[in-house]
Amino acid sequence: MFNSLRSRLWLTYALLIGLVLFVVGAAMVLVVYRGNLPLQQAALNLQSLRVNALPKLREAGELNSEILQTLLVRNTSQIRGRIVVLSNEGEVIADSLNKQGANLPDFGATPLLTETGALPGFYRDSDGLNWYYIIDRINEDQLAFFAISRPRLLIVTIFRDQYLGPLAQAGVLALLVSFILSLVMSRWITAPLRRISREARQVADGRARPIPLEGPEEVRQLAASFNDMTRQVQESQQSQKDFIANVSHELKTPLTSIQGFARAIQDGTAQSPAELAQAADVINAETARMHRLVQDLLTLTKLDTGSVAFTFKPMDLNDLLKAAQYKFTPRAEAAGIHFNVRQSERAATVNGDPDRLMQLLDNLLDNALKFTPAGGAISLSSEVLEDIVLVHVVDTGQGIPSDELSRIFERFYQVDKARPGGEVRGYGLGLAICQQIVKMHGGTLSVTSELGNGSHFVVQIPLQK
Repeated sequence: MFNSLRSRLWLTYALLIGLVLFVVGAAMVLVVYRGNLPLQQAALNLQSLRVNALPKLREAGELNSEILQTLLVRNTSQIRGRIVVLSNEGEVIADSLNKQGANLPDFGATPLLTETGALPGFYRDSDGLNWYYIIDRINEDQLAFFAISRPRLLIVTIFRDQYLGPLAQAGVLALLVSFILSLVMSRWITAPLRRISREARQVADGRARPIPLEGPEEVRQLAASFNDMTRQVQESQQSQKDFIANVSHELKTPLTSIQGFARAIQDGTAQSPAELAQAADVINAETARMHRLVQDLLTLTKLDTGSVAFTFKPMDLNDLLKAAQYKFTPRAEAAGIHFNVRQSERAATVNGDPDRLMQLLDNLLDNALKFTPAGGAISLSSEVLEDIVLVHVVDTGQGIPSDELSRIFERFYQVDKARPGGEVRGYGLGLAICQQIVKMHGGTLSVTSELGNGSHFVVQIPLQK
């Protein structure tokens, strides 16, 4: 029944209104109890009884007790109370209750007059009833005793008679206002939520649109998170499509070559030893390319899923720079490229996996050699700052256009597939693998480049503490 946001909002408002009305009612009861309003009303009734009856008693003059008794009863018919006519010595002459003076206070030898403006007296009779009273003079020989019974304070009755009606009306009005307010609030809150729900069903189909940031702050944050999620999902879907398309494209060329030369051998087109050797060389080369592609894809997949076992231990990156120098110097000299290695004076100690970091340097230096022409230069250096180690790989090769720098770490992305890349072309997976290796070490990989003036790759890894 209360599953919808609108009904829950209304229920919340109703409970809050009920709580407020309860607190207000309790406060009113407390005010009544502390203010003693019924007792104040009793005192007013006593003064009214006195003001109405005393002039009539004074005008009546000397009357016998029976006529006086009738007069007293008549004057107490509208205001329930008691009037007793007394002599100066306190003897009862007439009593409106016809009790012949029973249950009167003990006046002593002579009843004392109540001073004008003074508070009424109070006493409890033998029946346990409480009374307010005033004594005033009728004439020289007679006194009048006026009394009103002190009522019991019935809080429930007072609350029901005086306050329950207004509180009930206020409650009904407040509930009506809360219902209207809940409608407005629920529409304000649920409109963007329904839009998010509707667009969420479109995510799987790739047709989800951005959600406007509307509604309360929490709903706007949810919409922003949904938009980020949708963007990531769409990018992931597009990446998967691109991945399949790129793999298909990259496999198509070597498979076509292998199929063509295999058919040439099969149908006898290639018959001479030279032609057979050429076909075998092409088939072997293309097979090797496919093997490298599969290996790189497996490596990336393992890096993405975290299934690659990294062996982290404290190590000096300068040792890797030395190993890279021994490994790549002969290749650089054969290509006519000057290769310079410079190590930091401080130990470049990091918590890393030597094999994976060596793979990182291999990929970066291999790319530098591929795209640096003869007569160019490549430098490899380390730099230790306050809490990080920087490894710089700088070449004087062809460089990368500025509009393509942001995409070179994408899988299968190649700046220009027509560019010469040495004897062995890659598939655009090397830099993606490098980025994942650096990420697993808690670092970053960045690049700056200028077309025609070479590239500068920077590896940043936290220093071992």
